[in-house]
Amino acid sequence: MASLMRLLNLRNVMMVLRNIMKVGPITTLRYVFSDLLFDYRYGVETINTVMLDELEIDSPNKGHGRYYEGTNTFIFKRMFPHIKVDVPNSCIIDFGSGKGKVMLLAAERGFRKIIGVEFSGQLVEICRKNLDIFKRRTKSKTEFEVFHMDAAEYEIPADANLLFFSNPFDEALIERVIGNILRSLEKAPREIVVVHLYPQGNMAFVNHPRFHLEYESKDGFVFRLRPVV
Repeated sequence: MASLMRLLNLRNVMMVLRNIMKVGPITTLRYVFSDLLFDYRYGVETINTVMLDELEIDSPNKGHGRYYEGTNTFIFKRMFPHIKVDVPNSCIIDFGSGKGKVMLLAAERGFRKIIGVEFSGQLVEICRKNLDIFKRRTKSKTEFEVFHMDAAEYEIPADANLLFFSNPFDEALIERVIGNILRSLEKAPREIVVVHLYPQGNMAFVNHPRFHLEYESKDGFVFRLRPVV
């Protein structure tokens, strides 16, 4: 009951009303109940939205970031069949990992390794707590890593082959991360899949000639990046 009461706040009500205006009441109910059931099932907290001005963030790129809103469970499940990777042998990075929602959703599917990159120490703390709870409840064998750092400064490891962006920051910062992606690809040639949810007009990946669009929907894009032969 206490957990439910924490969700009954003006901000969450406004988010629900926003979604009703955008996608209608039935789809909104699917969104809401999928997230409620997810958090209840694992005993985690990923739903409550957090604005950047509520967080202590020591980064020159704070102005490029978006507020925290956990990736919706229903949308992730709808997008996932279009992400063509060898899941048990794949390493996924979630940029702007927040409270760890994408990390948990990916762990459900059995990814070998999952990395979160987040510049808010407070969200990193919540994320690590959620991951600990999830591991205790599921006995997951997935390897987790969470880095408290700026995405623009993160050096992408050679085994990362799925990169996830759930509208974490603006186009200018995405372009800087693209530079890091291409440097990683040059050092370790491989195919890389990029998922960009809720792009909201951010066309950095769409407009870049190296990223081949594999799938597009109202939820976002899936791209594939191949090494130059």
